[in-house]
Amino acid sequence: MSIEVQHANLKVAFKRGFTLSPELSAEEALKAVLQAVKNGEAKEVNIAVEYSDEDDFSDSEEEEE
Repeated sequence: MSIEVQHANLKVAFKRGFTLSPELSAEEALKAVLQAVKNGEAKEVNIAVEYSDEDDFSDSEEEEE
């Protein structure tokens, strides 16, 4: 059974400053942030996902890494 994701929020607190070029596309910026998380530059990561099942039930879930 698959679940359709309606909305996802990603909040990242970095150990040191993290800068992005204003010329990056949204996709490039997301890739840069995710790469920084993968490299261990993040101090704290919070993820919240809103989804619905076939009965159109919505829920919100929060995880911490």
